[in-house]
Amino acid sequence: MAVKLNELDQDNYILLERRSHLGGTWYDNQYPGCSCDIPSTLYSFSFEPNPNWSHFFARQAEIEAYLEYCADKYHIRQHIQFETTVIDCKWLDDRQLWQVTAQSNGQEKYFFSRTLVSGCGGLSNASFPTTIPGIDSFEGEMCHSAQWNAKIDFNKKRVAVVGTGASAIQIVPEIYKMNTSQLIVFQRTPPWIIPRIDRQTTQWEKRLFARFPSVQKLIRGVIYWAAETAVLSFVYRWPIRYIFQELVKFNLERQVKDEAFRKKLTPTWELGCKRVLISNDWYSTLQKQNVTVVIDQIREVKQHSIVTSDNVEYSVDIIIWATGFQVQKIPLPMMGINGCSLHEQWRESIQ
Repeated sequence: MAVKLNELDQDNYILLERRSHLGGTWYDNQYPGCSCDIPSTLYSFSFEPNPNWSHFFARQAEIEAYLEYCADKYHIRQHIQFETTVIDCKWLDDRQLWQVTAQSNGQEKYFFSRTLVSGCGGLSNASFPTTIPGIDSFEGEMCHSAQWNAKIDFNKKRVAVVGTGASAIQIVPEIYKMNTSQLIVFQRTPPWIIPRIDRQTTQWEKRLFARFPSVQKLIRGVIYWAAETAVLSFVYRWPIRYIFQELVKFNLERQVKDEAFRKKLTPTWELGCKRVLISNDWYSTLQKQNVTVVIDQIREVKQHSIVTSDNVEYSVDIIIWATGFQVQKIPLPMMGINGCSLHEQWRESIQ
């Protein structure tokens, strides 16, 4: 949006960023194995193709670097006020302006504008399971995947990972490689998994994309329409969706031979009802000798353990909460015309 405003010679705008760096979710999420699950050629700005992606699926660090590069190239950084946290937004009927209240360096600031755009995104605030009794009593190491603590030592430790979503399927295989003595995965809902068709981008391909950008643009278009076709097949109930369903079932059956364990990892919902995840090492990691998958609900957390609803107690040294983000919650108070709260307006659904 800022790039397009500059193109229109509209430079009277400010971007408020609570972090010390730009990048949003690609700055916050720095857990092991963090990468995009959308092909790199598509996961980039159409006006700034990048011929130098290292892999078919870009890693977190290079996506963040790409965003930094774009901000500098298009002169966006000068409009950003970093370490400025918005705490309140309200519409002033008498002045026909938005008043934005923010905090920066311990001081309160006020901004006034005719137009206010919320660019917080849905993946900005980590969702901790605060309702679990005893969570604050745990004496071991504990962190959320979106607030990764790189100082944690996993060597010969008993590790619990809570969650089996998009972050967890990247974290678990990487943690397993860190010589953990035991890895326990607490699963609420099993996901459908499709293979991750990933590889390094060759130097020849990079030179080709740099010399002939239209080739990369063509590949981008093919990937886009292939993805759209898959989504539309679920939305409009096209028969082709049954082929996709059988393929993901085959992928599970091919990798997990034990019938009882396979049943534990099989979703009860139809493919397409929730996010489909991509991984080549999720199923294989879960079948390692020192890895356990627990499907019973967590009842409480104790000083050195997690207790489930079936009264089984699992001793752990480290807990990783891969429990996603507060997607349904409006991240900041926003009052519109006549004092109407956006939070109340969207309380049941943001659709």
